[in-house]
Amino acid sequence: MFSQQSTIAAIATGHAPGGIGVIRISGPRALNVASRIIADFPSDPIPRRASLCRIVDGANQTLNEGLFIYFRAPHSYTADDVVEIQMHGAPRLLQLTLQRILEADDVRLAEPGEFTRLAFLAGRLDLVKAEAVADLISAESEAEVRSAAAQLSGQLRERLDQLRRPLVELQADIEGVLEFPDEAADADAEVPERIDRLVLALQSLVADGHRGVLIRRGAKIVLYGPVNAGKSTLFNRLIGADRAIVDAEPGTTRDTLEARIELDGLAVTLVDTAGLRDDAERIESLGIARTLEGLRGADVAILLLPSTFSPEQRSQWLGLAGAVRVIEIFGKSDLRSTWNSLDETFLSVSGETGQGVDALRTRLVSETVGSTGATAITSERHLNALKRSLQSLERAQIASRHASLEIAGGEITQSLIALAEITGEDVSNERLDAIFSRFCIGK
Repeated sequence: MFSQQSTIAAIATGHAPGGIGVIRISGPRALNVASRIIADFPSDPIPRRASLCRIVDGANQTLNEGLFIYFRAPHSYTADDVVEIQMHGAPRLLQLTLQRILEADDVRLAEPGEFTRLAFLAGRLDLVKAEAVADLISAESEAEVRSAAAQLSGQLRERLDQLRRPLVELQADIEGVLEFPDEAADADAEVPERIDRLVLALQSLVADGHRGVLIRRGAKIVLYGPVNAGKSTLFNRLIGADRAIVDAEPGTTRDTLEARIELDGLAVTLVDTAGLRDDAERIESLGIARTLEGLRGADVAILLLPSTFSPEQRSQWLGLAGAVRVIEIFGKSDLRSTWNSLDETFLSVSGETGQGVDALRTRLVSETVGSTGATAITSERHLNALKRSLQSLERAQIASRHASLEIAGGEITQSLIALAEITGEDVSNERLDAIFSRFCIGK
């Protein structure tokens, strides 16, 4: 399907109307194809120079005026000849122009991600950078943009190389000891310590990967607690809109309510839930069941404490969150006079006045991802490969302490194979198909 001998074309910009739209043509026939829709096409276009052009239909009637740019192979995104035609961004106009291009037998519509896949196959990008292109296009928050940009700039590749080089050297030293034991006397003395250092470095990268994956998918934060604690008022304050119904009557919220917001650049799904109480009616009980279900899938939970509570109640509410991290707060700080003697222990917030809300936002980011700074890893695929690499290295660590260098060497090889999957040095065509299928057509 992905042939570097084909000439392919696609709209490279979005489907919505815009000021500018771009059609990209790549392949050995790119110039010939472009000449069919551009009037007075130059016989020898100058590479990398934007030229004014008139785009015509089959009857030589003008469809639009725009610019075309020629990138001569191998100095292009795909390493093939590439022509990019820029015009007004009307979707129908772009479709008509693309239809004219595809009327010829020697050009076809590009598959999703095919331009970037060709760049990868030509060595213009490694697989990490290729995936960063898709992440950058689909980014929904500032943190996602910065992390994808860091990956595209080569930060992950640099950190992987810092691991791989000493791993390769260690593997070579172990093989030398095994094949030439007399000549390599005492060469294995520092193997355990060298593996220890690499394990620590890989553990740090895995931890960074957990944070990066959370930045990419966004955090889920659940507001929960007893009835009439101020959850819906705080929910409305955090999202900046009156989405949840607020009333003095307990049990107003009877179902979960979600909203997508951004906290200091981090995409967050905030969930308001039904209040907890023992004497709830049937419909309200269904809402409480959904509260408990929502807690199980949360990254962080906010427990809103009422003005008075017992240690037993607090312990029961905390227990409902299981292993989920919980931030305990008082939700009605504007009614401070009603608080009990523990009021200084927890963060105080007023959804009504906004007091303490900025501090809560900062705390939420800290509890979920630590910070919204760029991270080198944003992909579940990368994280899974790193985990497998770490598992192999940890087995090598154990083997090295029992003088089992053969086993240690084999595990180091497996660790290197897992790292190579990330950058694409050792990856199957099936995995490539899965990766590039999530790209849009035209990229």
